[in-house]
Amino acid sequence: MGYSPFMYQHSSEYSRRVNLVIDHIESHLDEPLPLERLAEIACFSRYHFHRIFFAHLGETPGQFIQRLRLEKAARLLASQPSRPVTDIALECGFADTAAFSRAFRHSFKRSPSAFRNLCITKSKAGTAQDSVTRYDRLISDFTRREDMQNLHMEPIAADEVKVVDRPEMTLAYVRHVGPYFGDELLFQRLFKTLYTWAAPRDLIRRGETEEIVIYHDSPETVAPEKLRISCCIAVPPDTEVSGEVGKMALPAGRYAEARFRLDATQFAGAWNWIFGTWLPDSGYQPADGLCYERYRDDDPDAQIDGTTGRSFNVTICIPVQPL
Repeated sequence: MGYSPFMYQHSSEYSRRVNLVIDHIESHLDEPLPLERLAEIACFSRYHFHRIFFAHLGETPGQFIQRLRLEKAARLLASQPSRPVTDIALECGFADTAAFSRAFRHSFKRSPSAFRNLCITKSKAGTAQDSVTRYDRLISDFTRREDMQNLHMEPIAADEVKVVDRPEMTLAYVRHVGPYFGDELLFQRLFKTLYTWAAPRDLIRRGETEEIVIYHDSPETVAPEKLRISCCIAVPPDTEVSGEVGKMALPAGRYAEARFRLDATQFAGAWNWIFGTWLPDSGYQPADGLCYERYRDDDPDAQIDGTTGRSFNVTICIPVQPL
């Protein structure tokens, strides 16, 4: 299933508790995140929580928090060139600019200002048709990976793009940590686990239920074994979850929604088109928030049978704000 080499075979209850902490960290990056509070959320002692978290993700809590804060800062530096570096540092949970600059330079081999200037230079040199100008591609120039060579990377245009305001959604999810590029069977297994839990609770409406895949990390800047995805369905807010099924709130916001029909190898090309072609001409820039994919259950008689090579009707959703 592509699990991290650091990941041990935890019980579903351990996974659920660690996921609660991950969700808390992701939504509170601008706040202090002391180990005592994280251990309390997980209902483990501080000593045991530290070891359990590392076994689950291959990073200590401190390393994980630092990585997410720096990745968020890099996205903001690239997509909001007029915003003061101090503001970005504070929003990403750094107490002062000096500490932020040291950590950023250690990770990206440049100061925040030099990183931003290079992003601006490359963006001006590109065109709307040049996918090199996409925001996360600019970031990835410093840590470029070569493990996506079998994917279709050329931009693929959407059938339709619209910008809509979405209300908050409560989602039940099953999470995966590790590689996922083009792994159709992985997504089938994750959704099968989720459906096996949800169906007896009358949470599935075949032909109506939407499947949602949330990407918590940029696949171009995070090592494959540390990538996190959540396979989700919308549920009522008071739904009780158990075992490896967790629950999270997807905040209300304005989203660009791009509709595609793709096979499993073409998703990278679709994402490249949104960031490299549509966004630069749209008058919008990426807002802080999670990107996700929505799949309509438009074939209620279909079964998860392990077959691959199919086409998918997918809507890619990107949080946006005015440029």
